[in-house]
Amino acid sequence: KQWYQRRVAITAGAANALGKISLLDNQPEQTVTESDFLKTAAGGHRGIRDNLEARLRNLQYVRTVWSKGDLKQALEVAIGLNEQGITVDILQVIQSRPAIWDLHICTIVLPALRTLFHSKHENHLFVACSTLKHIIRSFGQLIKDNMNAPPVGNIDITREERYKKCHLCHQQIANISREITRHSSAQGKLGSAIREIIKLSESFY
Repeated sequence: KQWYQRRVAITAGAANALGKISLLDNQPEQTVTESDFLKTAAGGHRGIRDNLEARLRNLQYVRTVWSKGDLKQALEVAIGLNEQGITVDILQVIQSRPAIWDLHICTIVLPALRTLFHSKHENHLFVACSTLKHIIRSFGQLIKDNMNAPPVGNIDITREERYKKCHLCHQQIANISREITRHSSAQGKLGSAIREIIKLSESFY
């Protein structure tokens, strides 16, 4: 009986985490019963569960599109969901399959990388770095060669399409390179990864 009546003191930090109780400076400590605490905690778990279930449904939808053989559409769907966690998940998958990459995929992925580089999550930044490094190392020379020799004269649809894709990639890489300089002073492995990307992309601006 005493266990049910016991009161648990909530500090300012815990109150912020719960999002239910706020403490003001120089005011008496507020308390919440064990029952209230458990209800609040359960509500938080439900929110996490709902988010994970929604993410799983979205990933299953992306997988369904991909299973039909249309990787580019699957990427567009995943990125179009505007959920960075899903973008990171699919980028990690396609990074392990270099043979499926082409310029078209680069034009789809690069705008998403630009968004990821503004993420507050370190893992997102690492994935953005590794993906951009793959693009620059695999397609950088092709992109620069096409930028240095734009199509002229006789109509060559294939060459013109390739040039357009290279131009889009060049612009995106240049924009990302300028924007990520704000991370250049980061410490540890992330800082090293950022500085490596900046160095690799120097010739794009």
